[in-house]
Amino acid sequence: MSTPRQRYREQVRREIKQAALARIGAGEPLSLTAVARRLGMTGPALYKYFASRDELIAELVQDGLGELAAAVRAGALPEGGPRERLHALARAFHGWAVARPGLFLLVSSAPTLAGVEEVLGPFLPVFAQARSAPALDGLPAWAHVQEGDPVAALTGAVLVWTRLQGVLSVELRGPFAGVGTALLAAEIDSLADTMGL
Repeated sequence: MSTPRQRYREQVRREIKQAALARIGAGEPLSLTAVARRLGMTGPALYKYFASRDELIAELVQDGLGELAAAVRAGALPEGGPRERLHALARAFHGWAVARPGLFLLVSSAPTLAGVEEVLGPFLPVFAQARSAPALDGLPAWAHVQEGDPVAALTGAVLVWTRLQGVLSVELRGPFAGVGTALLAAEIDSLADTMGL
C-alpha cells in the first residue's frame, strides 16, 4: 500500500504530464519552466518530479503508446476477413491519433519507439495470413504469431506503421485535413493488395 506522500507525488506527476500535454495539444513548445508556471510551481520544484525535459517526454511517449495500443486492441474485430480486420485496426489507430494529435505527433517523432510492438501486435495475426510479402532486410524480431507466417506478419506490421504515419502526417501537419479518412482507406487497400490479403 502506498503512503500519502507517495500518492501525492504520483498526483503531482500526473498533473505535470497533463499540463505538458495541454501545451503540446495547443501547439506550444514544451518547456519545464512553462509547465511549472501553468501549475503555479517554480521550475526547480518541478525537477523534484522529473529530472529533465527528456525524462518527461519519454514518459509521455510511453503513456501515449499505451493509450494507442489500447485503442487499437479495442478496435479489433473478433471475426471477419483479413482485409476487413485490417481496416478496423487502421481506423482505430487513426481515430486515436486524430483525437490526440499533439500526443500522436510526440509519439511519432520519438527517437526510439520501445513499446511499438504493443501497438502493432493486433495487426500481426492479420498479416500472418498474407499470401505475399515484400522482402525487407533488418526487421526486428518481435513478431509472435500462433498461426501463419511470422515474417509476413512483421513485414506487414512495419509497412502498416509507415502507411499510417504517412496518412496522419499529411492530415495533421499539412493542408489535407479533410481527406484523411478517404486517404486512409486507399492506403490500407493498397497495402492489403501488396500483401495478398
